[in-house]
Amino acid sequence: MRSFKRRSVALWLALAMPTWAQYPGHIESTKKAGPTVRAIAVLEWTGEMGKPKASRIIPISVFDGERYQPGGLYLAKPEPLALQPGTEYVLQEAGVGRGLFDINTAQDVDGYWFGYGAWKPMAAPPRKAKPKQGRNIPQVVGDAGAGHPHLNRKDGSGSQDSSTSAGSTSSSPSTQTSSNPPAGDPDRPTLRRRSDSSDSTPSAPSASSGDSPAPETAIGGADPDRPHIAHGQQSMTDDYKATQLTGVPSGLEQMIAVSDASDREAHPFVYLWADPADATNMQTQMEIAASSAIAASEPPVKPTPKAHTATATTAAQRRKAAAAPPSPPKLVFTNERFKAYELTYSGGATLVFSGETLDHAGKVKYVTLIAQPDFNGVPKVLFKSVTDDDHLDQTPKMRLVDAVDARADNRGDLVFELRSSRDREFVIYRVSGGQAEQVFTTGSLPNSNSQS
Repeated sequence: MRSFKRRSVALWLALAMPTWAQYPGHIESTKKAGPTVRAIAVLEWTGEMGKPKASRIIPISVFDGERYQPGGLYLAKPEPLALQPGTEYVLQEAGVGRGLFDINTAQDVDGYWFGYGAWKPMAAPPRKAKPKQGRNIPQVVGDAGAGHPHLNRKDGSGSQDSSTSAGSTSSSPSTQTSSNPPAGDPDRPTLRRRSDSSDSTPSAPSASSGDSPAPETAIGGADPDRPHIAHGQQSMTDDYKATQLTGVPSGLEQMIAVSDASDREAHPFVYLWADPADATNMQTQMEIAASSAIAASEPPVKPTPKAHTATATTAAQRRKAAAAPPSPPKLVFTNERFKAYELTYSGGATLVFSGETLDHAGKVKYVTLIAQPDFNGVPKVLFKSVTDDDHLDQTPKMRLVDAVDARADNRGDLVFELRSSRDREFVIYRVSGGQAEQVFTTGSLPNSNSQS
């Protein structure tokens, strides 16, 4: 009888186990998040920072979550997504926000789009509201009978009211939650719409629907899934609104501008030296490396033979001097720029040096270096560019704009302007694995070298 029961239990377990195996447990119903859309641009202006005389914004790239897209062409309708009216950019200096720029208009200049708008200061962080106190504040009083303290209210109500007040308090969050309107389609790739800090009225969310752009006129008609760059509130009478900048005038200033779909924590890229003297010493070593790069780009100069004198060196000394050529003299640089970035967390310093100098023939040389210090603190050059006015069409002059997180991956990239004798372009370099690689270029910017 017992063996029969055991066989029955074993048979029941054998039949039930496949059923248990089929139960997957609690499954979270998650939807695929929208793609990352991050636009990088360069703001150019003349005059005072924050209150320019003339300004414009040049779209560089749009990272769509997988690859770089040309900022001047991506999702054009006819203006590109990066310059859609209402788009708001955060102006950054080494990853730290310094201001805002709202796009009001965009214009096609000989095949490339430029944006114009208003420069605004960064909004102050919102203050946290203090919790409101109830009118009936509980107090601790002594009990003459039991000798134990208890809670009492000013109006004389007893502690038995606490359950009622707790119940009314707990019901308020659910009431507030149910009053919020349902969210939009989470699968639609959108970029954050920013509201003005001064606008706190309940009707503010409806402004985005009223100020939405006109339907697309590009081939294919309107696209309901078209992403949007961050939007802000524009004012045509803004005090920071400047005239439209044209050409490449003298005294031109540049700053990185970023527009993203979501609020991301700031990632500063400035390298912090343990001792300020280390920065000065590293800059001196970069000047020596730049002098060597210029000397290597020039044809060798034959030394002038010296007349034999009674104090001539010995034959051994002459052979030693011929075997070890003297190091090039350190040159004097003008328009010198030296920047040290920490492009990744705990990734060490990445150095960028640029300057101008005169070679032995009196010709102006332009040099730009990207380097990283080795174990001994000596800069190892990863990239160098040396050119002069006669070869700008073959090797353009490089001008560092700044470091920026172009892919929204908490990694800094370097943005340069390449300027030739006829036009210019912007490029993005990524430093990784001891190499500096160009990962994106805008191509030639039309009508960019005309003077305003």
